[in-house]
Amino acid sequence: MKRSAGFTLLEVLVALAIFAMVAASVLTATARSLQTAARLEDKTLAMWIADNRLTELQLAPSPVADGHEQGELDFAGRRWQWQSEVQATSEPDMRRVTLWVALSEPGRLAGDVRERAVVSLNGFLGVMQ
Repeated sequence: MKRSAGFTLLEVLVALAIFAMVAASVLTATARSLQTAARLEDKTLAMWIADNRLTELQLAPSPVADGHEQGELDFAGRRWQWQSEVQATSEPDMRRVTLWVALSEPGRLAGDVRERAVVSLNGFLGVMQ
């Protein structure tokens, strides 16, 4: 009697189970990679906004006053919120600036930018007298 060649049902099921586990791990790794890339993009854009804002303060024609300031802007097709804090330093001709940048979320108050900031940037301004 001649035995027919081929795979048994059990062998096919084992092969499918192995393929399913490999596919699931590849999909998980891909999703994690996409999330990381999106987070890096957000951080890069937010850092550009903070750096631009610090440059604007450095190039301001009049000295920047101590205190808080906040605002919103469109950048790279998204709405962003920023908040800055200018403080005096031990050096009378220098001011410390801290900037926070976060993605704007509808229904959120502008005051909570610090808590959900994507990046924060510290810099210093020279005060010309």
